[in-house]
Amino acid sequence: MKYDFDFSHIPDYVVIKTGKFAVVEDFYKLLKDLLTSPKWIKGTPLIIDHQYLDLKKMTFADVQMILSIFTFNSKKLESKKCAFVIQSDNKDLCDQLSKLTDPESTCIIRFFSTLPPAKVWVSN
Repeated sequence: MKYDFDFSHIPDYVVIKTGKFAVVEDFYKLLKDLLTSPKWIKGTPLIIDHQYLDLKKMTFADVQMILSIFTFNSKKLESKKCAFVIQSDNKDLCDQLSKLTDPESTCIIRFFSTLPPAKVWVSN
């Protein structure tokens, strides 16, 4: 799995751009690397840019697993907002995925199909 952290927008948000994201469990490593980065500031909103993720290979269970991993780490991150950007022209899909948020999470999670509205949402 490849991913890059863009800390240039702190304190507004951090963008994590993923590519060749093949193993759902590797999402845990991504969050662990974020938490141990010297540039990470707890509480910063996140944008996780999965636009290059092949959704055809993802199952509903995979999406639930990613959300579960994020929820488990949300207290350590202390972020109040996280936007996931996925490649989809289906607004209903993004709305449905946004409803999957675990009520125990300390972070509000929303799904977007493009980066600009995700940036606006996390910044407000």
